Amino acid sequence: MKIRKFQAGIFFGLLCWAGFAVSVQAQVYSGIVGYYTLALYSGNNLVANQLDNSVNSLNSIFKGNVPEETTFTEWDPALLQYLPSSIYDTSSGWSIDYDLNYGEGGLLHSPSQFTSTITGAVWPEFADPDGPFNPPLISSYGTLLLSCYVPIEGATFYDVVGRNPQNGESVTTLDGPSQTSTISTYENGSWDNGAPMLNVGQSAFFNLEPAPEPEMFSLLGAGVVALAAYHRVGKRK
Repeated sequence: MKIRKFQAGIFFGLLCWAGFAVSVQAQVYSGIVGYYTLALYSGNNLVANQLDNSVNSLNSIFKGNVPEETTFTEWDPALLQYLPSSIYDTSSGWSIDYDLNYGEGGLLHSPSQFTSTITGAVWPEFADPDGPFNPPLISSYGTLLLSCYVPIEGATFYDVVGRNPQNGESVTTLDGPSQTSTISTYENGSWDNGAPMLNVGQSAFFNLEPAPEPEMFSLLGAGVVALAAYHRVGKRK
């Protein structure tokens, strides 16, 4: 059985809304099941669940050594605000048992540092971790809290969104220990503050623009062809 190991310490977050730091070590078993262990810092942590455990709810994902009064919430991109917080109680678990699935992110706030081991099956469309990764396309736009579908180290914008960035799109990152945020915006073929990357078990805020409509380009192309033909006919007269 092939084993792919991941070791990382890249930190991501959202300025004013949230910040996090996650260091991670993981093993993923090709085509079957795996795990990754997150070191979650005191304060805000933007997290991801990149393995399917059948029931992908908080009480299934984050359990055991979670500190009392830890909170978790998800992002509502339509209202541009967080959903009501779920609070962890050591005797009863999470007050709201949110689901956290492939490609999604969440904000976990902890009063103290702890580790959590995430277990489950790798996304079935990614059967071979040593082969190419073809991510699903994110068709939504606006400010989205996203993660890579699979636990790969150094996931790029393409790995998360399923396409290359467009002018004006941005990703906000944060160094967890210092809580220093950096917004990297894509303009004219490059990122102004370095290409953002996510590591295993991490999510980040992506500000995405609507994708261009193919029909618009088709109509534009047809109009250009028609205009050129008109000029050719006019010259022959």
